[in-house]
Amino acid sequence: MSINFSAFEIGKRALNAQQFAIDVTGRNIANVNTQGYSRQSVQLADSGPTNLSRFSIGTGVTVQGLQTFRDQFIESRIQTETGIQGSLSARRDALSPVEAALQGGENGGLQDSIDSFFGSFRDLEANPDSVPLRAVTVQKAVNLTNSFQSTANRLEALRTGIDTQLRANIVEANSVAEKIANLNSQIRDLENIGGQASGLRDQRNEFVNQLAELTGARAYESHDGTVTVTIGEGRPIVSAENSYDLVPVNTPPNGLASIEIQGDTAVFNAGKLKGFQDAISEVNNQITNLDGLAEQIVDRVNTLHTSGTDLDGNAGVNFFTDGTVTNPVTAKTISVDTAIVNNPRLVVASPIAQPAQNGTVAGEIANLLTDPNTTVGSKTGSFTSIYSMMITETGEQVRSANDGLQTQAAILAQAQSQREAISGVSLDEEAINLLQYQKAFEAAARFMRVADEMTQTILSLAQ
Repeated sequence: MSINFSAFEIGKRALNAQQFAIDVTGRNIANVNTQGYSRQSVQLADSGPTNLSRFSIGTGVTVQGLQTFRDQFIESRIQTETGIQGSLSARRDALSPVEAALQGGENGGLQDSIDSFFGSFRDLEANPDSVPLRAVTVQKAVNLTNSFQSTANRLEALRTGIDTQLRANIVEANSVAEKIANLNSQIRDLENIGGQASGLRDQRNEFVNQLAELTGARAYESHDGTVTVTIGEGRPIVSAENSYDLVPVNTPPNGLASIEIQGDTAVFNAGKLKGFQDAISEVNNQITNLDGLAEQIVDRVNTLHTSGTDLDGNAGVNFFTDGTVTNPVTAKTISVDTAIVNNPRLVVASPIAQPAQNGTVAGEIANLLTDPNTTVGSKTGSFTSIYSMMITETGEQVRSANDGLQTQAAILAQAQSQREAISGVSLDEEAINLLQYQKAFEAAARFMRVADEMTQTILSLAQ
């Protein structure tokens, strides 16, 4: 009587297959809270028949492969929404201090200084022969110039801070791009020899999402398993095992960073770098507006001040130090004329024909506060309304970014929820799978015992 050992092979394959399935289930359970993990499922198949005498008998089960649950469309959408969120968060966080700097805080700021300065001329209008009021006017003017200078310094400091954050994020983006390139190489090499690279792919997806948050990058998978990651209008930052550094280039006149990649200007449609660039552009606009406001105050006050006479009947001099073509007045350089600081009697209140008799010139200067004909850049209005527009513009950008972030958070959460429904681990489902594979393993072990008992019986009969 011959002995058929095929039962042992069937049992061994069954034990190996169910044990492998249990291992995969355990890996899923272990990574239930791992960011970016994609659950896996074992694909089992009949190992194929073998001929025995006149019959074909199956040889059991074999592990055909692993299925990783991942949807590329959803992954791509998450990249897009993450980039938008990164841009909005960077712009909001960078511009919030700018709004505060323009508002001036609890102790008042430039707005109050402007009001106080022109208000002092209103007081002088009523008492055009008063020396103490002239001294007050000079002091208010010094306060005004100090407010202009401190506001400009705060804006420049904030702009420098944003530029520093921009450069730090460039370094981070280059590091992440290099990691993606390295993973591309590992995934390609492993899968070329038939290996399973699901874990490496999950790591790469997380790095791609990080790069999307920083640069608004998008990833496209090639036939060899590598991804090409592009920014802006399709410029690659990662291609196969190669990554291309973003390079900050100091740009005159302030040394702020422009960004290049492979010698060309890097363009970003989203991401933190885009948000920081937008914030720097907004601060530049506000500094330009502030300079224009200072220049207009100097020009219009000097024009009226030189049209009258001082307390001693002399023709009025420039109240503020006038600028030149090569050195125009800015918020950082605005200053009260030294002669007037040293001698408040030079402050003009009256017209030339009536020195120290009425304050019509002082009144005209005071009226500049609400004169709607001042133009600064694209803004036309009074000094106060123009400055209010500046504060409002920045505040609106902050509020717009904040509102956009709230909306974007909901959109991104929806995309991540869709990913979780496909790629996430369900503990209930894994518990059912674990029980199923456990029972199958126990049945295979029992089958092996039965096969062994049968073999022993056959051997005993042969003795």
